[in-house]
Amino acid sequence: MPVMKCPACANCLDAPAPVCPTCEFTLRQLDTKFGTVPLHSRHLTDRARSLTLDEVKRLQKLLQRFEEKFPQSVFSVFVTDLPTGTNIREYTFWLANRARFGSIDAVGGENFALLLVIEAATRSAALTVGYGLEKFVLEDDLSVALTAAAPALRSGELERGIQLCVEEITRQLTDICKAAATIPKTEGAPTGGHW
Repeated sequence: MPVMKCPACANCLDAPAPVCPTCEFTLRQLDTKFGTVPLHSRHLTDRARSLTLDEVKRLQKLLQRFEEKFPQSVFSVFVTDLPTGTNIREYTFWLANRARFGSIDAVGGENFALLLVIEAATRSAALTVGYGLEKFVLEDDLSVALTAAAPALRSGELERGIQLCVEEITRQLTDICKAAATIPKTEGAPTGGHW
């Protein structure tokens, strides 16, 4: 069973879990806290209006290329302005579980989506993966991708920061696919260059 970190207390627990055994956090608490799921598009949503039209077009192409390379997955980016004091990790977890950026059928272990949320005003970011990717892309891997993007995001270069994050995740998944191709099929390894 995949392991996840509770978005409230950061304690490790089996995923998906209806309640955190440490802090008793639940997704329903976030439903009450955040309300209605915001309108969004599959690849890129800029609710903060922080990107130019040309930047949006380039990023959409980048995210579409990612999906062509990894057709089981979708990488979505959501740029927003959150109320002061909002925990971006909680918001990202809630949005990933409620917004359905990928296929409606892609739930639980079949959810190979990635979601990068950027808070435009504070230039902070959080990155999460669907439960199907958690055994391949670990918390440390997400941290590496965010670290790659951080300098650009902090300096207000959102397009560059998003690009660096996507490139790092692409590198990681490419390495995972190469490694999986060397495992015999009898061990349940993915085939065809995909996980």
